Amino acid sequence: MQIRSGCWWWLLMVLCSFLWVLPINAQENPKGVARMGEVVVTATRVKEKAKILPVSSSVITEDEIKATGFETVSDLLRYVEGAYIQAYGGPGRATSLRIRGLDSRWVMVMVDGMEVNDPMSIGGAFDFSDLSVDDIERIEIVRGPESPLYGSDAMAGVINIITKTGKKKPSFSLSAYTGSMDTWQTRFSSSGKVGILDYSLSASHMETNGIAKDDRYWRGSYAAKIGVDLLENLRLDGTLRFINGDVQYDDFDYKAYETKNDPNQYKKTDRLITTFTATYIPFDWWETQLKLGMSDTRRKYSDKWDPESTDHSVYHTAWGDYVIDKLKSESSYTGRIKKIDWQNTLHVMDRKNVKDTLVVGYEYREDEGKSTYWSKTASYWGGWPLGIRVSKSRFPSHTTQLIGYYAQNELRVWDRVILLAGIRYDDPDDFGGRTTYNLGASYHLKPTDTILKVRYATGFRTPTLFELYAPPNPSWWFLGGNRGLSSEEGESYELGFTQFLFSKRLTFDFTFFHEAIDKKIIYYIDPVTWQGSYRNIATVVDQGIEAGLSLRPFKGLILKANYTYTNPEDRERHLRVERVPLNQWSASAFYNWKDKVKAYLSARFVGDRVDSYRRDTSGHLKPYYANAYTVVDGKISYRVHSHFEVFLKGQNIFDRHYEEVKGYEAPTAQWYIGGKVTF
Repeated sequence: MQIRSGCWWWLLMVLCSFLWVLPINAQENPKGVARMGEVVVTATRVKEKAKILPVSSSVITEDEIKATGFETVSDLLRYVEGAYIQAYGGPGRATSLRIRGLDSRWVMVMVDGMEVNDPMSIGGAFDFSDLSVDDIERIEIVRGPESPLYGSDAMAGVINIITKTGKKKPSFSLSAYTGSMDTWQTRFSSSGKVGILDYSLSASHMETNGIAKDDRYWRGSYAAKIGVDLLENLRLDGTLRFINGDVQYDDFDYKAYETKNDPNQYKKTDRLITTFTATYIPFDWWETQLKLGMSDTRRKYSDKWDPESTDHSVYHTAWGDYVIDKLKSESSYTGRIKKIDWQNTLHVMDRKNVKDTLVVGYEYREDEGKSTYWSKTASYWGGWPLGIRVSKSRFPSHTTQLIGYYAQNELRVWDRVILLAGIRYDDPDDFGGRTTYNLGASYHLKPTDTILKVRYATGFRTPTLFELYAPPNPSWWFLGGNRGLSSEEGESYELGFTQFLFSKRLTFDFTFFHEAIDKKIIYYIDPVTWQGSYRNIATVVDQGIEAGLSLRPFKGLILKANYTYTNPEDRERHLRVERVPLNQWSASAFYNWKDKVKAYLSARFVGDRVDSYRRDTSGHLKPYYANAYTVVDGKISYRVHSHFEVFLKGQNIFDRHYEEVKGYEAPTAQWYIGGKVTF
């Protein structure tokens, strides 16, 4: 599919703008291009302190990432209010994120502002299973619709993973650890600044035998970020991240509702993320930024016959056993997102009592995908062979495009009031234009140091390539994708406050939220023909509360806790949404003694949740629950020398047996010991 002519005109305007501003004397902006601090950018596209905004957001800092010792981003997100991670077993298995109980398909995941969701997955959700913490400076989590700033896929919230920028003289580090499940991990990193050039590099390798037989997992992760300050007011950044993972995974027996070992089933994932960003400040009141990016996700699955797995299926009949053996199967999926984003930040007014900032921009996004499937099966009846069947399916390359125009104004008055108003118009292929908007306000009661917040926002998600164009599969009674689908739509409002006490040593947050999703796309099976496809027929209504607490009782100790209550309901079935805990909480303690000894201890609780509904003998839907659990993690490190430290870390320290998804056992107690050299 050709890029729309309108996109070329906009791109030409962007390039002309940069050519026009390049000759301007750099002294017109003596402050230069501001560097990122420990602030939130994702919530408003402008650097802000997270606590004062009327947008619910959290930040995981680099210090917290190091202190926890967690290996993956998903482990970090398990301790964020409003977030729920569910993994299908041990390391390398499919891992998804819900925000406020809403589907992972409605969560936009970005790396350095580049969307990395997989357009060839059924709902377009991002799989966190292979995403390690390599070269990450901070993680920003925004809860609630962000479509007015980021377009489709951001109805539940946004996760933005921001990578490191070299800031000091060059340094190098090498770390390694080993432990439970025959796990080995090594990591090399280097970062620094030399003249006008700064860089950050990392490479890591991990392998483990997993939690059971034939559960091996291998992952390699490589990242690079290079920045150049060409002028005081012109900066260029380029990033590249490549991740490849190989995992053996089990079959799932739906009759017994448990996994079954399969020694011949593999999944291989390759993910490439790259961005180029040019930031220019021609005047103190205008900052313009052009971002080009690409995310490429490739998944390959293979399986060979094994008599102990579900590859061998037996159906008992009065005329003898009917046997189906899946001899071999192979499939591959390729999904790619390309993006152009031109953002302009205008400081319309900057006076003592009034500050007005306007963000306007243009975004072009292109999703592309293709897939293939091949299988060979043999069937028998009463011991007699019926023949061998070869099935093939091909999803030819398809492309969808989306053009968006966005604007958001932030007005600050008397350093007490913040008013937010944003609007965005998106023009996706074949779905008609979509307008989303965002209204928010916060008020700082200075006598009590209380910040009151209110927000209303709308969002949408366009159907994925798979939902639109998936080829039919008669053997599974699948009619294929539905090109008549329309966009899912959502709206949300929230009320809350932030309270500071004891000179801001103690911070308490509370938020009530209500969200509704209409025209939800589901897989619908016709009760007469038993044929299935995708339709816009469901509505989800969700409401709940979030509470967070942070306390610094004395130097070196930080205590954190949070609680989330969510109760999403499927209005079509009048049932509670599956795999969403009503209650969850977590508590963490970080301790640093003279930079010599650092300790971390945390606990998290996830309550009962409906895993699935199955019909009983009378035909009524019966809920099947996954049990509640509490898990404790920890790490302690000791700096032996200024250039060397040793550490011990544990996950699920008290050996709790639990399942995040019913039927898929999570890892039991894990212990790891390692060291790190810096120079």
